[in-house]
Amino acid sequence: MEQKWKKWTGVVLFLMLVAVAVCYLYVQPTMAHTTYETIKATILKVGKADAIIVESPYQTMVIDCGEEDDGPEVVQFLQNRAIETIDVLIITHFDKDHVGGADQVIEQFDVKRVLVPDYDSTSTEYLDFVVAMQAKGITPERLRETVTFTIGDAEVIVDAPLDYGILEAVKTDETLEVDNDLSLITTIIHGDNRMVFAGDAEKMRLREWLATENAQPCDFLKIPHHGVFNTEMEILSTQLAPTYTAICTSAKNPADAQTVEIFKRNGANVLETKDGDIVVMSNGRLIEVAQAAR
Repeated sequence: MEQKWKKWTGVVLFLMLVAVAVCYLYVQPTMAHTTYETIKATILKVGKADAIIVESPYQTMVIDCGEEDDGPEVVQFLQNRAIETIDVLIITHFDKDHVGGADQVIEQFDVKRVLVPDYDSTSTEYLDFVVAMQAKGITPERLRETVTFTIGDAEVIVDAPLDYGILEAVKTDETLEVDNDLSLITTIIHGDNRMVFAGDAEKMRLREWLATENAQPCDFLKIPHHGVFNTEMEILSTQLAPTYTAICTSAKNPADAQTVEIFKRNGANVLETKDGDIVVMSNGRLIEVAQAAR
């Protein structure tokens, strides 16, 4: 009797092990292939200016709004997409080709959150932006450190400038233009995919950001400052090693040939908005980038 009991106990244990192994084989592929919502980023053709719309199925983020004359085009694009609410509006810095259309976007949509660098400007476009926020009761978040949040199932990292000390130089020399080097830099991590939108960061800001832990290899890069060459472009290209890049340009103001050559030499596919909207699609595992007419 005891021998029979041991025999059946062994059989039961064997069957249990088989069941566990079968469950593991079925469950493991499912765990390895998580299903993500689609994230779509559209870099609009608005000349030598930045206007970027990032969409998940239920949330929208806008990075910059072009010049004042681009405002209606940005508004129309959002309305054509049946978007009524902007969950996050990021103004990377206060040059007119980034903040110019922001007042019109704020007036037309329910904007939940506004992120800006922590400084002020005296330009008409910036003051219109401030008045529009005040009229809607919006208090912008003036960033001095990194913030993170989610859009859909993507993680968004917004890196603020680490050194606002350059503003002191403007007090003694009003001809200095430091706005570009105060640009916020936005990273979207969506599953296996990484997308970086670098505002108008120039040499000083790029050098500062490239030394941080968030400056990692990416699949897509919005090249900063409309492709104007500076000596950090080579390091930016090799350190981030993007597969795809976009540059906000116009036919009259194309990217510097030296910048384009650097990224192509390092294996990137380089697109410019002078040729049409640039659409980035991510499913969390694969990323597709294409030029699209509107």
